Order: sequence, then structure tokens, then C-alpha cells
Amino acid sequence: MPFDLSELTGFQFGPAWAKPGADTAPSLSKMHPIERGERRSGPRRPSADRDRRAPRAEGAQDSRRPRKGAPRRDRDNREERPRRELPQPAEGFRVELRPTNGILEIFSKEIQKQKRALSLLDLARIVMAGKDRYDLVFMKLENGSMLIHSKKGDGACWLSEAEAISYIWSAPWFSELYTAEEAEVEAPKGNFTAVAVCPLGGEVIGPVNWHGYQAALMNLYRAKYANMALDVFKNRITINKDEEAVQAWLAAACKKTVWKPTREGAEDCVLEDAKAVESDFAANHLNDTYEIVDKVFVNGATPRKLLSPGLSAHVATMSDRTRRSPQMLIPNLCHGLARHHMPIYKWQGNHYTGPSRVRAIPEDTVLADRMMAIVNWSKEHSGEKVEAMFAALSGVPAGTDEESKKAASDAYAPFAADMIWLLEQGFVVVTSDNSIWYPKGSAAPAPAKTEPRRRPKKKGNNKPRSADKPQNNE
Repeated sequence: MPFDLSELTGFQFGPAWAKPGADTAPSLSKMHPIERGERRSGPRRPSADRDRRAPRAEGAQDSRRPRKGAPRRDRDNREERPRRELPQPAEGFRVELRPTNGILEIFSKEIQKQKRALSLLDLARIVMAGKDRYDLVFMKLENGSMLIHSKKGDGACWLSEAEAISYIWSAPWFSELYTAEEAEVEAPKGNFTAVAVCPLGGEVIGPVNWHGYQAALMNLYRAKYANMALDVFKNRITINKDEEAVQAWLAAACKKTVWKPTREGAEDCVLEDAKAVESDFAANHLNDTYEIVDKVFVNGATPRKLLSPGLSAHVATMSDRTRRSPQMLIPNLCHGLARHHMPIYKWQGNHYTGPSRVRAIPEDTVLADRMMAIVNWSKEHSGEKVEAMFAALSGVPAGTDEESKKAASDAYAPFAADMIWLLEQGFVVVTSDNSIWYPKGSAAPAPAKTEPRRRPKKKGNNKPRSADKPQNNE
């Protein structure tokens, strides 16, 4: 997987020059805002600057606004392209967006290696920054359609047999089942003066008055443009009246493509047209190529042409919604990190994960001098940088020349080793911006002695005891 958390954080215990190759490692501040878990926010011009615009001369026209009655610009006169309407999400499914197991393994490995505490909201933004980092899980409900999933490893998934069969023309495994051959046929008869052309790929379909025009049109649509609405595809077709184009089509029409199955025992079978190929596939290869399941994982980077339009609509809407509100991913991120034995805790009002849960230092814990110095410094300077702590505790400031760097690195190393132990225990925290924190305000009190619980009084029994009964003096 190309994504690596270490490239995002570039974290190390010590100054930026302390590790080999640190000069070439990208820092958090140089990464894309989405990659480092920040919202995109560009600089805004102060309102005072906006008000100090140069006034227009009297009678001058604003170039941004056309005069009343003036012709509109050329780009406004262009014919607007019809917008493709998104299909409706298929009903009868429960859909969840989850981080992939691969990205969870990277999170777990890098967090344990770097000993950092990272906000789950930042991790959710990292997941949503790449489509290959999350899956959409489709779970069939009682009224849901069947999920027809490909066994070929291409990730194709359909909601009907018709969609699954029509996909074979663009499937990468089609050549494993059928071979195409050219056969000589009689030239079409008729008076042809123009041919229809698909401008999307330059394919010549044939004359509109040719008896095989509709079949050729549908074959091209199924083979290359099935992810487009049929009406939109037909509206794109243009007419070419060039004589050379007509003659070229006539020469090509004298040859016909036929298909032969590659399976054993079908060597003499010749399939004359696309309909015959689809019928043969449905009878002989459908069950071997697809499986019907109640639950399927669809990666966010799966091409839309490999999915039924109803499923593709779910992928588009869920991805966009979660990308705009990454906090929606936090519950599934919690479950995924828990499977990789990563602790989840709440700190500073947000959910975090790290090398350990944060906790107070028990009163009976005895720490070494360096560890105690780190704890006391983090109490007094919580939120400051790790480099500042190393320089203050060791008494060796970070220098610029090689000799000073070597001296500072040797002086910082013992403190770094002791701090790693404190991080693994959860007594101190280092966040992604290289800041050190003391997470608990005071030491944990010793456990109080518990007194035996008294037996509760029974409710509804208000009868006075015998000693309290009134005496009868009669």
C-alpha cells in the first residue's frame, strides 16, 4: 500500500536533525491539509481591504457585468451539455463505510513504533483522503435484491443477471472464455449515403437505413459505454456524409466478427452475434464466474463501471457524506483499531488512540530521577515541544554545527529512552505535532477501604417493633 503514516508525521524523539535521513523526510506542516487532518482554510482578505477598492469612474461599465441589452459572451451562447443524472441508490441494503484492514494495520504499526497519541478524527480524515483506504459494506435486507459478486477478483458486483451478463464485453477475463475471429460475409445491399459515428471513441456504427444498424449500435453501447445512460449515448451519435467514410464502412462490413468458446468440447461451436455469446455465457459460465451473496465489501476505489448503478450511487453518496463529516467514521474506526489491539480512550474531549491508555501515576510508584524529571517538566510545561524538554533537562542546547549536534544527541538519548517507557505506561503523552503533555492533573489516590454494606430495609413494612407498641391499660 503506498500510504505510510510515518511519512505523514515524521515523528522522532529529539530534534529534527537527530535521526539519519531526517532532512529528506516530509514534515507534518508540509503535507496536504487533508492528509495531516486539518480543514482547508485559505487566507481571507480583511473586510477593510475589501472596502478599499478603487471606485469606478462615473459612467464606466463594470467589465464583470454585461450592459443591459448587450449580447452575452460567447461562452454563455454555447450549448450546455446535458447533466447526467445520478442513479438512485438501491433499496433493501444496509450500507456501512469502514476503513480497510490494510490502513488499520499501518495505523497500529506506526503508532506503536512512534509512540504517538493521535486523534481518531484526524485518522478518519486520513482514511477519507484516499479512496483505496476504505470499503463500503453492503448487507442485504429482507426486501433487498440479490448481490451477484464476481469470483474473478476484479471486484465487479451486480444486482441482476442481465447486468452481470452484459458486463462480459468489457471484462478483462472475457478472452479466457471466448476468442474472436473474422469471417468473410456478403456486402450489405442498399443505397448508403452517410454513416453514423460515435464521437466519444470515433467508432463508425453504419448507415441509419442499414438493417443491422440497431444491433451494431447496441453492441457498441454494451461493449464500451454501458455505464452511460442509453438515451444520452444515442444523443451523442453524429452523421458523417463523407463518401470516403461510407466506402470505408462498406469495406469493413464485408467482414464479420464471430466468437468461439475456449472450453473443452466446444471447438466447433461458432457464435454469430453478441446475443448468441450472451446466451452461451448464461448457460455455461454464469455460475462459475459469479456467486450470489448476502454481504459484499466494495472498495472505495472500485471503478463505477464494475458496479450496478444502484450500488455505485451508494458508494458516491456515502463517500462524499463521510468525507465532509469524517466524524461519521469514528465508530467503525474504533471497532477496527480494537481488532488490532489498539487502546481507545477519551482525552481533552476527543477520542484518541496511542501506545497506551492515559492514566495517573499511582502513589506507590517510585520513578527514577530522569523519569521523575520528565514527569515534573511535563506537568509545568504541558503542551510544549519535546525538543525544548530535552534541552532543558540535559542542559545541552541544540546547536547548528556537527560537534554541537553530536553532543546534544548523546545527551538527549537517555531521556528519550526513559520517556518511551513513560509513554508506554500512559503517564505522559506525545501528540502528532511533537508536543508533550501530562494527561492527568494529579496522582491517583490510593484505593479506599470499603466498609461492609448494610442490609437495606424492606420497603412497605412500617409495623412498629414490639418495644414501641402502645400499652393497653384497661
